[in-house]
Amino acid sequence: MKTRPLYLLAIAGVLVWLGLAAPQSTSGQSPADFSPQVVALVNQLTAQNKQLVANQAAMDAQIAAIEESIRQARIYAARSGGSSK
Repeated sequence: MKTRPLYLLAIAGVLVWLGLAAPQSTSGQSPADFSPQVVALVNQLTAQNKQLVANQAAMDAQIAAIEESIRQARIYAARSGGSSK
């Protein structure tokens, strides 16, 4: 099962929630006016997102290696007359 769509859906949900939960500024607040806590949380979420992407890439590479091993095992089993399923 591919979990990348689940991660992307979760990240999109968090971003939508943050967009809806954030108070709407009518005074033209610039990003420099955000509190240090908000900036720290955004930086932390960005770092976590990068780590999730890196972990997902590593898992995808491992799954691809396992799939290739299974494919080769089926080929060898078929050549030797064994059952391939």
